[in-house]
Amino acid sequence: MSEPVEAAPRVDQPLIPPFLPRMIHRLALPIVLVWLGIVFITNTVAPQLEVVAKTHSVSMSPTDAASFQSMMKVGATFKEFNSDNSAMILLEGDKPLGAEAHRYYDEIVRRVEQDKKHVQHVQDFWSDPLTAAGSQSHDQKAAYVQVYLAGNMGGGLANESALAVRKIVDSVPAPPGIKAYVTGAGPLFADQSHAGEKGVAVVTLITFVVIIVMLLVVYRSIITVAVMLGMVFIELAAARGVVATLGNYGVMGLSTFANNMLVLMAIAAGTDYAIFVVGRYHEARGLGETREQAFYTMFHSTAHVVLGSGLTIAGAMYCLSFCRLPYFQSLGVPCAVGMLVAVLAALTLAPAMLTVASFFKLMDPKRTLQTRGWRRMGTAVVRWPAPVLAVTIAVALVGLLALPGYKTDYDNRHFLPADTPANVGYAAADRHFDQARLNPELLMIETDHDLRNPADFIVLDKVAKAVFHIPGIGRVQTITRPLGTPLDHSTLGFQMGAQAAGRLQTQHYQEEQANNLLKQADELRKTMATLHEQMQVTQDLSNTTHETTRLTKETVQITERLRDDIANFDDFLRPIRSYFYWEKHCYDIPVCWALRSVFNALDGIDQVAENIVNLSANLDKLDRIQPKLVALIPPQIESQQRNLDTIMSNYAITQGLNDQAKAQADNATAQGDAFDKAKNDDTFYLPPEAFKSPDFARGLKNFISPDGRAVRLIISHEGDPASPEGIRHIEPIKQAVHEAIKGTPWEGAKVYLGGTAATYKDMHDGSNIDLLIAGIAAATLIFIIMLVITRSVVAAFVIVGTVLLSLGASFGLSVLLWQYLLGLKLHWMVLAMAVILLLAVGSDYNLLLISRFKEEIHAGLKTGTIRAMAGSGSVVTSAGLVFAATMATFMFSPLLVMAQVGTTIALGLLFDTLIVRSFMTPSLATLLGRWFWWPQHVRPRPASTMLRPYGPRRAVRELILADVDEHPPGGVVQPR
Repeated sequence: MSEPVEAAPRVDQPLIPPFLPRMIHRLALPIVLVWLGIVFITNTVAPQLEVVAKTHSVSMSPTDAASFQSMMKVGATFKEFNSDNSAMILLEGDKPLGAEAHRYYDEIVRRVEQDKKHVQHVQDFWSDPLTAAGSQSHDQKAAYVQVYLAGNMGGGLANESALAVRKIVDSVPAPPGIKAYVTGAGPLFADQSHAGEKGVAVVTLITFVVIIVMLLVVYRSIITVAVMLGMVFIELAAARGVVATLGNYGVMGLSTFANNMLVLMAIAAGTDYAIFVVGRYHEARGLGETREQAFYTMFHSTAHVVLGSGLTIAGAMYCLSFCRLPYFQSLGVPCAVGMLVAVLAALTLAPAMLTVASFFKLMDPKRTLQTRGWRRMGTAVVRWPAPVLAVTIAVALVGLLALPGYKTDYDNRHFLPADTPANVGYAAADRHFDQARLNPELLMIETDHDLRNPADFIVLDKVAKAVFHIPGIGRVQTITRPLGTPLDHSTLGFQMGAQAAGRLQTQHYQEEQANNLLKQADELRKTMATLHEQMQVTQDLSNTTHETTRLTKETVQITERLRDDIANFDDFLRPIRSYFYWEKHCYDIPVCWALRSVFNALDGIDQVAENIVNLSANLDKLDRIQPKLVALIPPQIESQQRNLDTIMSNYAITQGLNDQAKAQADNATAQGDAFDKAKNDDTFYLPPEAFKSPDFARGLKNFISPDGRAVRLIISHEGDPASPEGIRHIEPIKQAVHEAIKGTPWEGAKVYLGGTAATYKDMHDGSNIDLLIAGIAAATLIFIIMLVITRSVVAAFVIVGTVLLSLGASFGLSVLLWQYLLGLKLHWMVLAMAVILLLAVGSDYNLLLISRFKEEIHAGLKTGTIRAMAGSGSVVTSAGLVFAATMATFMFSPLLVMAQVGTTIALGLLFDTLIVRSFMTPSLATLLGRWFWWPQHVRPRPASTMLRPYGPRRAVRELILADVDEHPPGGVVQPR
């Protein structure tokens, strides 16, 4: 290739190169060696970036969010956990889970509880008969246990804890037909980090393949492409090494997203800057400049653009550190530091490597730069700026009109491969449980008194009922409804039935009492019959007594006569009688003793007579009493008859009451059964004796805090809680709780709400605020940098304005692609990340174009525009396409969110490169004319004083117009 003829110096090009490019040109080789040394040192003193990102990963939990603080308060109040990291261990069987599954489950729980380093609390409902049904599926084939892990989600300890639990579960031999899965929010985050780590290498490899192919197409030189790849490799290695070193020593935190974004941005930006450097160098060489002159021309034309672009990207990324959400905040410092390293390398290493390669004549262009198409395009733009601008706005409207239909998705499950362990577990859970069961909300109400009493439980069930009746809420569990439905027998209807049932239990005794009345009546009848017999006997006895009295009186008279006769006989025989008493041996003489005995018997007749007289007197008294005794019996019979009548009457009443009570009890029992079957929660009441039940006291521990002053409720949604619909339930839940406790003893209680939807609501609100903070900060920073570089307020506004328009259009195109064509909603992080990144990278190409405008402004505004477009068109387009292709390689990432971010940025770069930079910005500059450069003073046409050194004004103007058509743009006007 012949040596190009040296060209005359341009009017705006300094004759003496500045200090910095001269030093870089002279010390090119040492600079390359220094950068190689930086790469070697940073990659030696610290592990690789992926390893550091894994061990020093920051938590993704927003610690100042209400949901996070609520979860921490719940854990502290119940003395269970101090992190938001939880997992679900799910058991699934081919058949309903039986005793063998329970033993397997118990062993898993036992081993998990032993790991105190990674496990903080195990909420075991399935082992308790009171709550077992609440954690088991309706088909009895699945059950789960919730485990609270150490470390906040996204952090290194949290990921380690999820892995540890998974290893424990895998270590327990499973019975035939039963599988165990570890899933939930914590393991899902861990799988996301793992997938992101594996995806970086794959995406990086594909990116370099794409870049190599595109650079070969553009430059048609393997050596040129190899040198450019060397620049990119060293910049990437240096950026990775510096960030890994700082992260390893705790200067900054890292995340999966930061790791992925840093690598791709360093590659894309490094390739862009290499294209800027090599492209401008080739352009200068094509215009006939020497290698050294081309180097200085390149540095003069690109250094401020690279610096401005790099500072713009780094500054915009650093603005993410102002965000409150760790998702965005974690991107700020690592990406900013990495970009600063890449910019510094692009300003020093890239020119140095270009100098070294040029020394060996390796970087000369292999073909002439084709500018005719770009020149014609520029001519059309400056000739019809208004129609061109209208067409570009119409194209932008394609994307802008898709924005109103934008819908987002908060469920990370949808953005990870289906074969990740957590998603496999979720899929197993979906086969048996509703979608929200494993992602509930946790509501805690803290009062100033002990809640373990019937009155406060009425308020508690009122709160649970109010929350349950919110549209979209599918289940509320607490101590008054541990299975999601009201406790059996806990309604007033059943309590009334229970009272009737209590009476029914005494019905047997009441019937026995009635039977006893019948027995008593029977005995009374026997007594009455006996009384009748007694009255008859007494009457006979009275008659007999009366007759006996009469006969006794006659006997007295006979006895008195007999006594008198015996007395006469005794007086007559008294002398003979004396002999018998005087005879000493009378006892021995039988006749004597016999006669003596006769006389003794005659003496006893007096006593007989006297006793008969007394007997007669007593019989007279008995004869008078007996009629009275007979008269007493008939009243007794009448009294007993009345008693019998009363007993029979009581029996009839008691039997009637028993029959009525039995009928009422049957109705009341049916009423209680009906209330239980209907799961009616309108009249909740739990009697005081229920609190003395050991089973109920055991259940209290799951829902009531140890001091009894706080209660928690587990709320499940009907649909996906990680969705806009689920998020919209959070405020109604809080409002329902507030209204439910108003005017009750709980008024003024503190309410805490955490969980999946609550967390994503905070993220939704936080992302909107963060988007405003970071967006305004980035836009302001970009405007200031553009203002400093262009020294034009209007130009800076045009750059920022077109970038904002490009941002809206490109995001709309992404919505059109993902939501309407592919049927996948965009992840909630995509909007904020795409906005910040597009604000940063979208201004690069406009900056390069406007810098070329500024370089060519001496030829007049329209001519300068044509020359700038012709000179930078291929370079900027190549850089934009390479950057877009690099971002598009995120499509091969296992993280769908990164694929969405990458495609959104790629669409934005394509729109910015092909529409904004090629048509919109030049047409705006043409329409604004000299006002585009305000407050600088520029002339629409070349000034005569500026052209006098080159010849008469008319001749020079003709030469310029001819030069536009006949010579490549950017050429130097030769003095005549």
